[in-house]
Amino acid sequence: MLSHLKILIVGALIFLAGCHTYTENTPREYFEGDNAANYQRIFKEAVPADVTVVNSVVVGYSWRLGVVTTDDFEIELIAPPSWINGWKKDLFLDTLGIAARKARPIRPWYAPKPLDAYRSYRDHTSVGYIHLLEETAPEPDGRIRVFLSKH
Repeated sequence: MLSHLKILIVGALIFLAGCHTYTENTPREYFEGDNAANYQRIFKEAVPADVTVVNSVVVGYSWRLGVVTTDDFEIELIAPPSWINGWKKDLFLDTLGIAARKARPIRPWYAPKPLDAYRSYRDHTSVGYIHLLEETAPEPDGRIRVFLSKH
């Protein structure tokens, strides 16, 4: 009986390791250089007049059986508090996830300041796919620099 359990456990571990590699090898394309197009791809609308897109990258995945292939993204914006509050109403304050999100950015421009320069929010899922890092100090014009990501 014990040997059957060992075989099942080893088999499960091999399967899970294979799934991780399978997911990492999913073909992907990086979209950079056209911030307006990336904003449109992420938010399904044109960039509002009072929002400035500073940086953006979208990772588009090819369809693959068994892999979630929705786009991942990182975007740096300077936006009015009303725009940011629209996002924050669907997120919750998450001071623990900020270090993990900053530790694995897609691009080095993502949230480059020390941890205490941001308030961190994330979605309500157990994994936390969507993160919003809001700088605590506003820009001179009253807008706020934010880093929004999904991955």
